[in-house]
Amino acid sequence: MELTKEQRFGIISSIIFLVIFTGLLLLFGFSSPFPPPEEEGILINFGTSETGMGAVEPRPASQPIQEESVPEQTNIPEPTPSSDNEEEVVTQDFDNTAVIEAKKRKKKEEQEAIKHKQEQAEKERKRQEEIEYKKQEEERVRKEEAQKVINDRAKNAFGGQNPTGDNTGEGETSGKGNQGDPNGDINSKNRVGGSTGGNGIAFNLSGRSHRSLPEPPKIHKTEGKVVVEVTVDQNGNVLTARPGVKGTTLSDEALWNVAKKAALDAKFNVDRDAATVQKGTITYFFGFD
Repeated sequence: MELTKEQRFGIISSIIFLVIFTGLLLLFGFSSPFPPPEEEGILINFGTSETGMGAVEPRPASQPIQEESVPEQTNIPEPTPSSDNEEEVVTQDFDNTAVIEAKKRKKKEEQEAIKHKQEQAEKERKRQEEIEYKKQEEERVRKEEAQKVINDRAKNAFGGQNPTGDNTGEGETSGKGNQGDPNGDINSKNRVGGSTGGNGIAFNLSGRSHRSLPEPPKIHKTEGKVVVEVTVDQNGNVLTARPGVKGTTLSDEALWNVAKKAALDAKFNVDRDAATVQKGTITYFFGFD
């Protein structure tokens, strides 16, 4: 007999439902809880027989405590430690020794590191002392050479004679001394200007020479000078410039500004032995002929 479409659908649906229901039973219905629940029971009254009557629970008769005699043991040999215990003790001693050795080694390394740092610091201190001594020696030699030049100028001026009768000075102003600059030329007749023959510019930077000293524009017909304090690095670059320091005779702010700009554009020689930041001055002389 051929089944209708509705009958086939009913059979298939029933089979699918039974399969799903059976799977749910297997997953949830037949599984035991984990961990399993503890066993439970009913606590029963204490008694001595199956029958009894009354409302007061009789106390159980106290039983005499019997002292158990402990047989005296004599000459019980002490247990001999097994070889396993000996091995454990030996292993423990070895571990402790390794820890102690590691601590000693670490302490020794720390002491060596501290000693190395101290030696490096001492070397650096000696190096700085040598650099400072070298600079002082160079400064001393420069001053001696400058003094020698001054003495030669004094001797050669006016055929070796000074018109004032003093053989230690020369110049155009009143007072004692040799007017000029220690780094100047004995044959030059200029009394004011750069130490190396610059045009209206002089500088004071110990142990350094200039590579470039730009001249500020002369914007006013005013005579005087502006002294600019500068800081210079080892490469000869001007880091800062502050016009109007001691020695300045002009109060014109415009001249101060052009002097400051010219000072910032100045360049000096490279000196790796010089201070990281070295201070000095640049003097600009203003005036028209």
